[in-house]
Amino acid sequence: MSLSLPLRHARLTIGALATATSVALGVACGSSTNPVDDTPIPQPSDAATAPDTRPSPTSTPEASTPTDASPPSDASAPSRCGMPAFTWLPGAQMGTVLEQVGRASHTQIELNLAILKARNDNAFKTRRLASNPTKTTLIRYGTQDKGAPADATALVTYPDAAGTFPVMLVLHGTAGFSDACSPTKAIADDQLGGFADELGLLTALIASFGYIVVFPDYLGLKSLGAPSPAMHSYLVGEPTAIASLDAVRATKKLLQGNRAVPGDLVVMGGSQGGHAAAFVSRYQPHYAPELPIKGSVWDVPPSDLVAHTERALATRVKATDNAVAFFTTADSWYRQSPNGVASVLAPPFDTRVPADMKSKCSFDALDNQPLSAIFTPAMLAGDGGIGSIPAPWSCYLRENGLPTTSVPKRESTPTLFLLAADDDLVDPGVERASFQKLCAQGQVLEYLECSNATHTKPLTYAFDQWLDFLDARLRGTPMPASTCTVKPKERCTSQP
Repeated sequence: MSLSLPLRHARLTIGALATATSVALGVACGSSTNPVDDTPIPQPSDAATAPDTRPSPTSTPEASTPTDASPPSDASAPSRCGMPAFTWLPGAQMGTVLEQVGRASHTQIELNLAILKARNDNAFKTRRLASNPTKTTLIRYGTQDKGAPADATALVTYPDAAGTFPVMLVLHGTAGFSDACSPTKAIADDQLGGFADELGLLTALIASFGYIVVFPDYLGLKSLGAPSPAMHSYLVGEPTAIASLDAVRATKKLLQGNRAVPGDLVVMGGSQGGHAAAFVSRYQPHYAPELPIKGSVWDVPPSDLVAHTERALATRVKATDNAVAFFTTADSWYRQSPNGVASVLAPPFDTRVPADMKSKCSFDALDNQPLSAIFTPAMLAGDGGIGSIPAPWSCYLRENGLPTTSVPKRESTPTLFLLAADDDLVDPGVERASFQKLCAQGQVLEYLECSNATHTKPLTYAFDQWLDFLDARLRGTPMPASTCTVKPKERCTSQP
């Protein structure tokens, strides 16, 4: 249910704030469109494939950050899954702001009215109130992919106030696989600058609590600049982690000289974004050692990609579609299967699936077909375990599951591991086991499982709890004694 409120000469469609947060971080195809800003929006070029790493003619050149150490070779150089070895470009060259477009601002009163509306609609509860007005800028910035220059987009929302504010990197869930599905596309195209857009409202709300919010679109999901040269590499850890860390670098450059000064970094991601948050933590010491992460929240993360895919190949479940999407885009990134996705998907899905993923945001190509119609016999042979999945597909899975990746663990980021008891997409049993595997490997994890919650609900049901967790890490509060303990499910405190 939604209600319009008269705010700032416009009517702000709240659409219960729980819906807003689920759209932004759960499984969704972009964000809603409720176009108010008369800043001209640069339109995507018709140029074809090369990443556009040139500054926009109207963008402001940004000063570079101090040179950091070269990334350790054990993360960037070895050949994984048969890929040719490559070396990352120096970190000091990354995060250049190539284009920036001012988007809608929000007042403190507007944001508190949004919170009040969510409470009155019984969407979710929070004891927090907005304490700052906010400003928003949509940026296109320089990053890299497999050691080659690339560009990506991100939404940056920050308090319109003086002071040093922690940076929250917010990582979204499944949005699609092409630029048309970019989560910030509606804000980029919106004549109101995203004033009434649910994603813009979410980032403004968090920023009003005293955070600089960085919301990257991921590689392949741009909302500004020339078309992306390839599909988004869905659930492939490296390109998403690297581009997300470069979004933080770009934010620091964007805000040089601003009243709002970027401080310590925390990370929050939901669903696919929970997987991304896990790999941001894994890659950060290797790729961006100057950006230590004080705390992280992994909301319903498919962290053990091997175990989830074994389940998806044994039984037709919702996650079967996600496994198909992963295989399709993973091979477009690794490119180590001689026959491409035809080694995994049976006709006609070997051609229909890639075509649909390139042209649609919703993934309906499989049409509820049984496993035997979707996959080749080789993929379904054996006992369904990882040992029976042929190469290079088994390697793709191992490298992109946190318990099994060969990327060395150098992080000890305090992390809230947040699950939904009734999740029918990211199986909570698989993730409970993954939690224990990761703790055995030295991860510092606190467990929280929301009762009576489906896949998208923990984000809002545990809203105060995950914000409290990050606030505590920023204060330097030690992790609780229950660290690395699987606790019983509970009614999370923001559940209506």
